[in-house]
Amino acid sequence: MYQYANQLCENGHDVVIYHSSRTRWTQRAQKYFLYLIARINHFISGPVKKEPWWFPLSPNISSFEIPKVRDKYIRDADIIFSTWWATALEVSNLSDCKGKKHNLIQDYEVVMTKKKELVHVSYQQPLNHIVIAKYLQAIVEQYSGKTPAVIPNAISHKQFYITVPIAERNRRNLIMMYSRGERKGTKFALDALNFVAKSFPDLKVTFFCAENIPPDGLSFNFQFYHKPDNLLELYNNASVFISPSIHEGWGLPAMEAMACGCACVCTNIEGHLDFMTDNKTALLVAPANPQSMANAIIELFNNDAARISIAEAAEQHIKSFTWQNSTRLLENQFQSFKS
Repeated sequence: MYQYANQLCENGHDVVIYHSSRTRWTQRAQKYFLYLIARINHFISGPVKKEPWWFPLSPNISSFEIPKVRDKYIRDADIIFSTWWATALEVSNLSDCKGKKHNLIQDYEVVMTKKKELVHVSYQQPLNHIVIAKYLQAIVEQYSGKTPAVIPNAISHKQFYITVPIAERNRRNLIMMYSRGERKGTKFALDALNFVAKSFPDLKVTFFCAENIPPDGLSFNFQFYHKPDNLLELYNNASVFISPSIHEGWGLPAMEAMACGCACVCTNIEGHLDFMTDNKTALLVAPANPQSMANAIIELFNNDAARISIAEAAEQHIKSFTWQNSTRLLENQFQSFKS
């Protein structure tokens, strides 16, 4: 969302970001405490600035913490844009002067909440729903009765690109994002890699992770990076990238790896299919199937021509997924929505 904010700002739009401390559906004590602090601060000094420390947000964008999504905390505008089912429900109740109402859906959010019915209710609100993938389009249409626009996610090609020629890489070097989250399917990838290591003792695996908890009990050589600032280098040192996810809204790390010249072995889940084609831009395998993933990795290790062909096709294909293109589609949606 910050990428979209920056791109919209660059295109000449006046962008303000609001972070809501609380919704009607986040009633935990910690959230309530944050809500009270935000409300006190807002009463004393007006809107409180809140900017991401981890993302270079444009200095021309104003970013605030507000107590909750209500008219009195939000300026009048042409467009208002929600990015989560809970805020979508509240944005739908704002005055029309706050702007034409849009909602970006980046995942089937029932996977991350127990409030399944409310997620479906959010799809039924009088908002212009926009989804990032075709499988989400079908889900939202089922509950809303309207076909939402699909605007794919993108990556920065100034940040992810080839620095080491594909053909010159060590074919036994492999990289993956490590996660303890069950939906990421990491345990199946570790089983697959242990199997691969039996045939290829020179296997070298690079894990990168947002959590500083490296794996243990593995039978192969690996390096572990916690929040690496050299991700471009890590991708370019690898010949193969794997993603064992059981579910993804959209597999951004796989896109990054493709742009950097890795041949991908990924699960054939819906969050990969909008930007991958089996045997052309990736090898796709069944989720939760270590043997299938191991076989695909071994196929690339044994067939360098196939690895290079897939990596080159993927790198060319992924060039069309740019933030400029996606933002242009987003602006078209802003213009076309009349209600």
